[in-house]
Amino acid sequence: MKTSFFVRPEFPFAPIRFPFFYGWWIVVVTTIGIMASIPGQTMGVGVYTDYLIIHTGLNRLEISLAYMTGTILSSLLLPLAGRFYDLWGSRIMILFAGTGLGVALLLFSESVWMLKMLEKVFHGIPRTTLALVEITIIFLMLRQFGQGIMAMVSRNTLAKWFDRQRGLASGISGLFVAFSFSGAPLLMNSLINGFGYPGSMILMALICGFGMACLGWLFYRDQPEDCGMLMDGKTPTSGDTTLSSEREVSLAEALRSYNFWIFCLGMCSSSVMVTGFTFHISSIGNLAGLSRYDAYSVFLPMSIFSVISHFIAGWASDRMPLKYLLMLLVGCLGLGSIGLLAYEEIWSRWMVIICYGIQGGIWGCLSIVAWPRFYGRKHLGSINGAFMGAMVFASAIGPPLFGASENLSGSYNEAALISVLFNFLLLLGATKATSYYDPKTN
Repeated sequence: MKTSFFVRPEFPFAPIRFPFFYGWWIVVVTTIGIMASIPGQTMGVGVYTDYLIIHTGLNRLEISLAYMTGTILSSLLLPLAGRFYDLWGSRIMILFAGTGLGVALLLFSESVWMLKMLEKVFHGIPRTTLALVEITIIFLMLRQFGQGIMAMVSRNTLAKWFDRQRGLASGISGLFVAFSFSGAPLLMNSLINGFGYPGSMILMALICGFGMACLGWLFYRDQPEDCGMLMDGKTPTSGDTTLSSEREVSLAEALRSYNFWIFCLGMCSSSVMVTGFTFHISSIGNLAGLSRYDAYSVFLPMSIFSVISHFIAGWASDRMPLKYLLMLLVGCLGLGSIGLLAYEEIWSRWMVIICYGIQGGIWGCLSIVAWPRFYGRKHLGSINGAFMGAMVFASAIGPPLFGASENLSGSYNEAALISVLFNFLLLLGATKATSYYDPKTN
């Protein structure tokens, strides 16, 4: 495929001329890219739930269903986005993702005005129906460009620049990503208080959307070989160019392996519970007798545990089989969900904070290191796209699962119990995972 002059590795500068290994700069900019996807993540959307309930006339369950529908539609498109990543590379895809996220946030900021216009044009259609369609489309765009493409491109790009130091690079990135993700609801709630709901969306469109598109185009590079370098900072002329054996496993072959599905299910289980918990945190806190501020404040200490666990998991992933990290992830999910059953108690809230925080950090590490470790870099976009599609689909289940639980029983206990059972089953399944992918044994 002929490469445009504007996305050639040497334009507008040659990374090989950097005074240090450009991969470490990739760690910086891709970390910013992952953080910029927050408006499309559940913690970015969930803080606007009460605003949508007030101004659209939809109830909490209807908004959850709109979120689920938009997210499922996004998950169906993500495998295709992964294939385009393999074909076009990171710079074109980050431009596409950033621009799309910026447009989605601008539409979100004008959603109330657009609903009024739709009522005038389609005056025979109930307001609830129009609101559901409009919000579903906006959710689809936010999830596709934010949680989906922007996060996927950033994680893939980081992973491609490292081999034996991939876990370390992931851990360093995770120090900032875990803190930003866990602290995002509290920060975004502060932005809403300072700029209002529409104003905060416009601000994020400029910074996280269009701003990240420009930053990504300027600094992202697909892989070190394109720039005359090798992974981990080795150069073709250096004496030590030893790298681990490069695997070139196709998507079809990966989908036939046990490792793909057990790791995918484990990380998808995290998406279900964390998105459900985050999306309904205001209601969960209210049932436990907490104020809105106190409800969102649990994410700050949670971020501390996420930061620590991500860094330790990154260090450990270079030195041990990844299945042990997966076992710890699903075990913490199960224990944290037990804490949800008595959320009004301080000890129980701390149980949720600690366990969900630890598993969040491990998830961030595994989402970067697992797929290139098992299957190589050649088809990383397609494989990670399939995983991201499944993960986004799983995140669509969380909010309606929690919403249905609250709607049927007035509490979130049923959702928590389902999580406890499922994650302890996954814990047993994780013991069968292998350290590396081997076509003869998978």
